[in-house]
Amino acid sequence: MISIIIPVVNEENHLKKLLPLLVNSEAKEVIVVDGGSTDNSKQIAEKLGAKVITSQKSRAKQMNAGAKAATEDILYFVHADSIPPSSFHEDIKTHQDKNIPFGCFRSLFNTKNRFLRINSYFSRYKGMMFRGGGQTLWITKKFFQELNGYDESLKLMEEYDFIKRASQKADYKVIQKDVLVSTRTYDENGNFKTQLIYGLIMFGFFRGIDQDKLIKFGKRWLK
Repeated sequence: MISIIIPVVNEENHLKKLLPLLVNSEAKEVIVVDGGSTDNSKQIAEKLGAKVITSQKSRAKQMNAGAKAATEDILYFVHADSIPPSSFHEDIKTHQDKNIPFGCFRSLFNTKNRFLRINSYFSRYKGMMFRGGGQTLWITKKFFQELNGYDESLKLMEEYDFIKRASQKADYKVIQKDVLVSTRTYDENGNFKTQLIYGLIMFGFFRGIDQDKLIKFGKRWLK
């Protein structure tokens, strides 16, 4: 019933933790879409039982490639450094049976840091400013195709754009269970600085600022 799609580039360490949880779940297939890894991501994914396909490096293109290869009726997009709740399969099926075409989970940063815990708290609410790819996204394949998938012209913010387009056509559900999200970018750059830069990039994106300028800005300030 559910095809899990994981876009990766050099994520061998996270795949070692994530894939055993997903491959041994009730999901019918787990698809790892490699965008040109130079580590052992592909070999580890195959060894742990995932179906591995390759794509040009681009999160939008990788996720679209995974959706095209998927054989099940529900697509579940998961970042390699996110850990879904153990009940994700039942949770998604329950809400899809209620004719809800797409949704996500709350996020919970894998830390006791108060700032990031407060940040996570707001992911329980609807609204674009509270959305993030780390929350994982599930959607019926039919609705995904109606939306023509992710916009492959986008080099960043492709998930925000997709959720925005989807929410303009249908209501969605934030399932009130937590996806455990990595803090690696915050750890490397500092919590307040990282949140500020992310916020400025999001603001710039929705104001129509050139993508390459936003990417350059992000690389300048974040490792």
